[in-house]
Amino acid sequence: MNKALDEIVISMKDEMFKEISEVIKFKSYKVKGTKDAPFGIETKKALEYVLALGKKYGFMTKNVDNYAGHIDFGSEDKIFGVLGHLDVVPEGTGWSVDPYGGVIKDGYLWGRGSSDDKGPIIAAFFALKAVKDFGIKPKSKVRIIFGTNEESGWECMKYYFKHEKKPDWGVTPDGDFPMINVEKGIVNVEISLKRNPKYNGGNINLISLKGGDAPNMVAPNASAVIAMKDEKSIEMLKNFRPSNGAKIEIDVLKNKVEMKATGKSAHGANPSAGVNAISALVELLSTLNLDDEEVLSHLKNIAKKVGYETDGKSLGISGQDHMSGPLTVNLGLMEINAQNIKLVLNIRYPIFFNLKMIQMQIAEALKGMKVSIAHHQSPLFVSPDHELVHLLSNVYEDVTGQQAYLIAIGGGTYARAIPNAVAFGPTFPGHGSTEHQPDERISLEDLLMIARIYAQLYYKILS
Repeated sequence: MNKALDEIVISMKDEMFKEISEVIKFKSYKVKGTKDAPFGIETKKALEYVLALGKKYGFMTKNVDNYAGHIDFGSEDKIFGVLGHLDVVPEGTGWSVDPYGGVIKDGYLWGRGSSDDKGPIIAAFFALKAVKDFGIKPKSKVRIIFGTNEESGWECMKYYFKHEKKPDWGVTPDGDFPMINVEKGIVNVEISLKRNPKYNGGNINLISLKGGDAPNMVAPNASAVIAMKDEKSIEMLKNFRPSNGAKIEIDVLKNKVEMKATGKSAHGANPSAGVNAISALVELLSTLNLDDEEVLSHLKNIAKKVGYETDGKSLGISGQDHMSGPLTVNLGLMEINAQNIKLVLNIRYPIFFNLKMIQMQIAEALKGMKVSIAHHQSPLFVSPDHELVHLLSNVYEDVTGQQAYLIAIGGGTYARAIPNAVAFGPTFPGHGSTEHQPDERISLEDLLMIARIYAQLYYKILS
């Protein structure tokens, strides 16, 4: 480790904390945009602020139509990319501090984006400033790329790389240390069916069902409305207890029953950690003697083939590989109205699996329903033997004194946006993460360590 460079990083820590605090003050979650501010004015301002900071410290900068921007240091021969994002998810409720205050207290920097991903990417920037101040003559180029739409679609990267060259290799400080070299394939499978319009009445008729907030979240809520006159069936509904422990409330109105299911949300990459409210209602509805026999048949099949499972076993798509672990399935969205049945499965599949075969098998398992791919991100795999893995391992071990190892995840990072890239930090082993949660925060010690690690990485790349 270059100790003189390390001392420069440590000397600028207060300045770094201050600037991260300032960037957190922008409410940069996606809102309806304009041509000049595609993801909202606050997101645009956050990007402009960071690029102005780069210019202030003598770096070359570029704003690509407020979709994304970059800061450069070095020659053009080979580009090492560092990809991070300035957008955040909305703050939600339950905070003990101002989510956009950039508060520093108790050894932590608090606020939405402090750990995901404003804090880490600004720490990575200050690491580059330290290398520049150190006086190195760069033999290649480091380019820090700031995205603005990572949390809701990646349109920023799609636009940016239509106009700019992709780095040859790189990292994103938006995952875990030591490093993530495997990210499962992510696919949203949309399953649909047109209802027969003749079933709009009867003794027991399903009027509607709606559940879930997003495909990549375990559905915490779902509701359904049934036209029903049968007292025995109504009593059965009141006594029903879902197998997954979700809570169901029944409200009996005139010739109609309203049902609300409450579960527990979790990330779509780890669906077994949640309690799926949609699955609970599907189980309940599949036990009723619905007049619409076609809908009932499909509900029973969905309950049987998807149900509460998160491994795809009954769908016939379960399995795992040595590198990335098991396939997971999340029933993220479902809606039934008078015209259609529609559900979306969010599937994270192992890197050596075949998407076409997965789609074909789902179509066979849910025969009679239309099965299509709504969104897909191919898997990421960087070999353990790749020079990037060896480089990052050496740097991590040198700075932290801890042994490096490889991690596989079901989530998706900007590492997928360029060739030969992995997620490198910011979360250290055993430290946990508060991203997307109330009171999101990151320790000042961790922020400084991120900057120290990245400075040594840049030094090796540029020397």
